[in-house]
Formats: sequence, structure tokens, C-alpha cells
Amino acid sequence: MSRRIRFDLAYDGTDFAGWQVQRGKTTIQSVLEEALARLNGNRRVSVRAAGRTDSGVHARLQVCDFLFDGAASDDELAHALGGMLPPAIRPLALRTVSAEFHARKAARIKHYRYRLDRSRYGNPIHARYALHMPRELDLPALEDALSRIPGRRDWSGFTSSRCDIDDRVREVTVAEYHERGGNGRFEFQGNGFLTHMVRNLVGTLLHIGEGKLRPVVIDRILSAGDRRLAGPTAPAHGLHLWNVIYDDDEAASVPEH
Repeated sequence: MSRRIRFDLAYDGTDFAGWQVQRGKTTIQSVLEEALARLNGNRRVSVRAAGRTDSGVHARLQVCDFLFDGAASDDELAHALGGMLPPAIRPLALRTVSAEFHARKAARIKHYRYRLDRSRYGNPIHARYALHMPRELDLPALEDALSRIPGRRDWSGFTSSRCDIDDRVREVTVAEYHERGGNGRFEFQGNGFLTHMVRNLVGTLLHIGEGKLRPVVIDRILSAGDRRLAGPTAPAHGLHLWNVIYDDDEAASVPEH
């Protein structure tokens, strides 16, 4: 008899073409489904994720779910996946959940972090996981711009032309920037994010911080819904799916930094 499994995992997205299965490309989903099929008597297992990360984007905590027919216990299944999955994809937690659980639909908050390396020449330790940004940023202008972001609204002006979702209304509850010890980070939390939305926000905010755009442009982009008014799409490697929160969550044990 099949049971629904919640699987929490982390991954380095550098060498993957994103989360979602794509013909002829190696993705997080395709690697995971291939391993699960082998554990499920070579029967296909379809995996649903809380969020579909782009090519090159990382996850400190991604949550997915799937139906599993095999006899292995939760601990046995987690151990087997730990041995079969590559070093760039690591299990964090696995447990049987109710049949109604849906990793994407049940998620209450998704938390994305975009990391900056603020050192002068770039630290090679951070090269895969943070955008090198040594130039001075106007922090008061950034704070002004960030204060205009939280709210429930249509985010068409900050999404990609590839976005195939008609309902583009989402609520963003947190938009912050912090600097410490030569590192910077943008924090975004909300009930959902559109294709490239966080990276487009970051690209626009960096242009504001550099004085290329004024903070009021945030209001104009949101009002007009025109992507052309915004800044460039920030590179993928600085973006991390940091956390996914559910109403009855038992947080996975992962380090903060």
C-alpha cells in the first residue's frame, strides 16, 4: 500500500539545470526521481516540490513530497537516499505524512536569501554561493526601496517573460538587507514567488544602491507591471531557498549560516 512521504533536502544547484525535469538535462527532480524509482521496484515516483528553483539556484531547505509503494521504513528510505544521491543533494529529514499533504500548496511561508560577497577582490570560498559586489551601496536608498516592497499585490513587473502563471498576486511579508563581516544578504519572505521574481528584485535593488535608479522606481514597476522598468536579473548563484514553513512544522535541523 502506498504512503505519502515528506522529504526535506538541501542542494548545491551549481551543476543542475534547476529543480524541474527537463528533457536532456540533469535536474534535481530528475536525479531524485531516478533514485526513488530504483527503491520503488523500478516504478516511477513523481515528486512535488515546495518551490521550483532555477538553474544554478541553491537550497538550504527544500521540501518535497511523493507517494511511495516500497516496504522500506522512513529511516531505511532516508538512509538509502543518502547513499544513492550525489554529494550535491543531501537528505535532511524524511517522514510519512497524511495523504493530503502537498509540499507547495501547504507551504505558509517561503524564505529566500540572496547573498553578496562584499570583499574587495572576491573570496573564492563564496564564489559559488554569493554574487561578488565590491562597489559601495547607498544603504538609506536601499532601505527606502525595500520599505516599498512588502504587501499583497500583482508582481508582473518583477517576473520573467517565461512565467506561465495567470494569477500573479502574491503577498511578500519581509524584504530586508543586512551587512556583516564583509558579507551582505537580502531576505525575502512571502506566501509565494514568481519566476525570477527574487532575482529581478535583487537586480533592481542593486541598481538603486549604486545610484542607477531611484527608490521610487519600485512603485512605478508595481503600478505599471512593466518588467522593462526594472533592473537586470541578478545571477542565479547568489540565490538560496532558505526555508519553507508550514502551520504544523517540525523544522529540519540545518545550520543558520
